[in-house]
Amino acid sequence: MTEALPYPLTLEDTERDVVRRVRDGDSDAYRLLVERYQARIHRLVGRLLGPDHGDVDDVVQEVFVKAFFSLRKFREDATFGTWITRIAINRARDELKKQSGKVSLDAEPGEEAVQGLRDLLSAEPPQDAGEDEPAESAASRLVARTVASLPDRLRVVVTLKDMEGNSYQEVAGILKCSVGTVKSRHARARERLRQMLAPHVSELGGGLHHQGGDS
Repeated sequence: MTEALPYPLTLEDTERDVVRRVRDGDSDAYRLLVERYQARIHRLVGRLLGPDHGDVDDVVQEVFVKAFFSLRKFREDATFGTWITRIAINRARDELKKQSGKVSLDAEPGEEAVQGLRDLLSAEPPQDAGEDEPAESAASRLVARTVASLPDRLRVVVTLKDMEGNSYQEVAGILKCSVGTVKSRHARARERLRQMLAPHVSELGGGLHHQGGDS
C-alpha cells in the first residue's frame, strides 16, 4: 500500500512522484493529475473543437482515460502537462475527422477496463474551470468559430499561442517542431484570421491585434 500523497499538488518533483505512483499501481493518485489539469485541458479541447461542438466533456474524459492507460509510455522527457496536451490535441483532431466522415484508427480501452476511471472522472468539474475567461459575447464566439475553421496546423498553433498564452518555445515543445516552424505557422494563421475577420472588424473592436506576443 502506497503512502497517501500530499495536497495540494504544486511542485514539479511532486508531480513526477505522482506519475510514478500511478505507474506502480496507485490508481487513486491519478485524481491529483486530473484535478490539476482538467480545467486546462477542457478549455483547450473546447477551443480546438469550436463553440458549436456539443461533446467537449466526453472528449476531455477520453483524453484522461487515454493518458491513464498510456502512462507507461510517458518517458518524462517533458512535463506531464505538455504530454497530456499533446494527447488532447490529437484527440481533438480525431474528433474533427469523425465529424468530416473519416474514421479514427486509435483503439480505445474496453469499457469494462475503464469503468473505475470513468467513475473517478465523473466528479464535479473544478471550480476554476473557465473563471479566467471573459463573459461570452457574440464577438468572442465569432472569433472562436473563425479559429475553429482554420486548417488544422494553423488552428492548433494560434490556439496554443494566442488563446492559451504559451510562448513560441512552449508551443514548439508541445508540437515537437522547431520554433521557426511555429513562428511561420503562427504568422500564416494570424494573416488568415485578419482576412476572414476583416468584414466583422466593427464587432471585434480590434481585439485580434492585441492577442499574443513574440515571447
